[in-house]
Amino acid sequence: MKRTNRSGFTLIELLVVIAIIAILAAILFPVFAQARESARKTACLSNAKQLGLGIAMYIQDYDETMIMSANDSQPGVLRDNGTVYRNWTPWTKMIQPYVKNTQLLLCPDNFFNSFILSANQTARSEIYAGYGFNYGYLGTYAGGDPAGYNYLWLPIGLAGVNKPATVVMITDAQGPNYADAAHAFVWVQPTGNIIDPPDAYLSDQVFWGGGWGNACSDQGITTNYDFPCYGGVDFRHSGGRFVANKMPDGGASTVFVDGHAKFYRAGGLAAGTNYSPTQNGGSVYQVDKNAYLWDPRN
Repeated sequence: MKRTNRSGFTLIELLVVIAIIAILAAILFPVFAQARESARKTACLSNAKQLGLGIAMYIQDYDETMIMSANDSQPGVLRDNGTVYRNWTPWTKMIQPYVKNTQLLLCPDNFFNSFILSANQTARSEIYAGYGFNYGYLGTYAGGDPAGYNYLWLPIGLAGVNKPATVVMITDAQGPNYADAAHAFVWVQPTGNIIDPPDAYLSDQVFWGGGWGNACSDQGITTNYDFPCYGGVDFRHSGGRFVANKMPDGGASTVFVDGHAKFYRAGGLAAGTNYSPTQNGGSVYQVDKNAYLWDPRN
């Protein structure tokens, strides 16, 4: 009897191979996704550290005076065609002579990068940076400007920071946006490149009505007069960004005045306060000065 050699696979064998591939994909794809997120998180932390080093160089050039969140130096922030986009200069532009790279302002995990990169990329990177500055505690409130639109903040001296290694200077941010529909007008304070502290009682002169409380939204630069929760700090890494009345499970890149950078979750950055995501921001205050990470006087 003549025997024939079989070629190819049977249907059952093919189904078994496909099932094995599907099982391996189910196991490996989440691992790959976690690896990509870890890479973005690392890149974002590295960017933040580089920005911190830029601020440190600025401070040394200006006789150990802290950088301002914004000043009125001209020509301000310009569009790609050279026209004025904002008639003030944010800290993100002041440090460009030191870092020489506006791409550092774009955290790879920033939810709003698509808006920033859609037009006038340099200007929007500087205005709606993925990182915010602790302007309230690292500056001194100096009242409003003559037009009544902007809050004025004067920089403090580096000597006024008692423990530079434990005072927040920069975090990941999706900051407040007080703007008109065309984003043609935005207050100097606040904008997307600053952050507010958890403590509502910053000083005898300054009280935050919103702060880290639950009276906020999370629409960001897509809407008018928006104030995101957590004072603009964006806990965008390794978890969810925002859930109403719940502690976010993500974390934020954080740079301290001494220049070191670290990943912090919401509970860590709110340490030393009575903060709860269900309470009104005006009721958040310090309960342990030694644990509080925002006030340079502690």
